[in-house]
Amino acid sequence: PNTHGMALHADGGLMASKPYAASGNYISKMSDYCESCAYDVKQRTGEKACPFNFLYWDFIDRHEAQFRNNPRMAVICKSINRMSVSERDAIRAEAAKFLGEIGPNSP
Repeated sequence: PNTHGMALHADGGLMASKPYAASGNYISKMSDYCESCAYDVKQRTGEKACPFNFLYWDFIDRHEAQFRNNPRMAVICKSINRMSVSERDAIRAEAAKFLGEIGPNSP
């Protein structure tokens, strides 16, 4: 149960002090997976944006109220709160579109 709780944050943070989620930028810094990727790891939204970026920020945005009082998430919460409403809306829209395309009801 520990690894499932950590990986999915399915337990709401009971097993881990912060969610183990990563943006494309983090993945790029910590691995070589992005070297031959067609997506731009620096873009949060847009046609060339790395899906890990908008999925990460959408996750943070949806759970920001829960993370707000967690000292380990303070910098991340401040970052998302500095984003404009239009950028947050674009992140949510791209995440929903992407997940809809790969979800159980996708063609």
